[in-house]
Amino acid sequence: MEWKIKYKDKLITAEQAAKLVTSGSDVLFAMMNQPKEVGWELSKRHSELKNVTITSHWVEDYPFLHPKEHPEMAESFLIQDGLTLRYTREGVREKLIDWKPSIFGLSDGIRQLDANRGRLYHYKDFFFFKLTLPDDKGYSSFGPQTWFSPSACRTAKVKVAEIDPNLLRVNGEYVNLDSIDYLIEAPEAPSLEAEERFVYLPSQEEWEVAQVVGANAASLIKDGDTVQIGTGTAAESVMGFLEGKNDLGIDSELIYTQIIQLYMKGVITGKNKSVDKGKIVTSCYQMYLGDPLLPECLEAIRENSEFEFRDIAYMCSVPRIAAQDNLVSINSAIAVDLLGQVVTTHIGPVPLTGPGGGVEYNIGSHYSKGGRSITVLSSTALGGRVSRIVPKFEPGTAVMIPMVYLDYVVTEYGIANLDCKSRRERAEALISVAHPDFRDELERAAKQMFYP
Repeated sequence: MEWKIKYKDKLITAEQAAKLVTSGSDVLFAMMNQPKEVGWELSKRHSELKNVTITSHWVEDYPFLHPKEHPEMAESFLIQDGLTLRYTREGVREKLIDWKPSIFGLSDGIRQLDANRGRLYHYKDFFFFKLTLPDDKGYSSFGPQTWFSPSACRTAKVKVAEIDPNLLRVNGEYVNLDSIDYLIEAPEAPSLEAEERFVYLPSQEEWEVAQVVGANAASLIKDGDTVQIGTGTAAESVMGFLEGKNDLGIDSELIYTQIIQLYMKGVITGKNKSVDKGKIVTSCYQMYLGDPLLPECLEAIRENSEFEFRDIAYMCSVPRIAAQDNLVSINSAIAVDLLGQVVTTHIGPVPLTGPGGGVEYNIGSHYSKGGRSITVLSSTALGGRVSRIVPKFEPGTAVMIPMVYLDYVVTEYGIANLDCKSRRERAEALISVAHPDFRDELERAAKQMFYP
């Protein structure tokens, strides 16, 4: 138990941790398990600091995320975000927060990263994150919301970890306290492991449409397939239609309560996986406060060797994904044009979120033996007033999935198979799954675009 002596020697307060940061520093906070008190203490130092860059995917609401309301912090902190969420969307839209998109698989702190690559999460001056209580040998887990913490921890100059006794210890990535520079003890309040702020409650109509989309998409999943499921109502709805499948595998940057329940029912075994055989491999359990099944699911994954929580760079490595036979990627889209190009991050030229892992899994599924990609979306938005299948995108829109990496597009009106189709055939297939109210308009556009 030598680590207990070293533990005491490394202990500092959140206020002392914030005082480590100097002007011009490059600072990173963990994505979900953020030591909140450090962020608040850092914001209090705005009058003492200049040109401090702070990066994260922000799930806590700090004053420095709102430069419009707190202009006094604008010269002190430059905020970077690669996956805009509730607290940074307005700042990104107003160009006051720097949106820095980065696909996770190219931020590889394990294999290909050097000081000139992957800098969104790596080679920072300071990294603030959370860890579980150490085991007898001094090793801590990053918890069930691992994300980029392991590789960021390996490359940061100064590592400051908050030890949270309420953070669940899981199988996967570990770090020894010997490699941590400073430790903070978490406040007595329970850890917010379940992220209430991520909950999006669809309307009843949207939920009902998503069930049809999910049922259609699930019909493309075969027994023994390994599945990745992205975030969003349409993609997540697929899980409600998997119970009749057999021996599924899971290889996905996110897992959900439904995945853990399917594992407990024996639907997910991973016995046919060619990579990480017999294991559910992920980077994050997306938990929601108020979920009555949450305690049961947390207990199911606690130090369970059949679940492996890995760094997001490992999860989103295209070569690794491609090595997984029969890999089926299922991801939501905002819109698809008649060429089969997919928008996942923008509404027009305005960033709404980041690419997440959908890009790598979509591409990796194409190189997987027996693999395929499924893009899911409801046919309309804004209460049926706007078609999500459009002739072309407005200027400035960022296409995240190229047309050549699209296999299936699924809506509540059916399944469009775009594989090996010409432009005309692709347009016809997509129009067939568009909302009937918009098909005439789409057909006229297709004739103008693709016919002599």
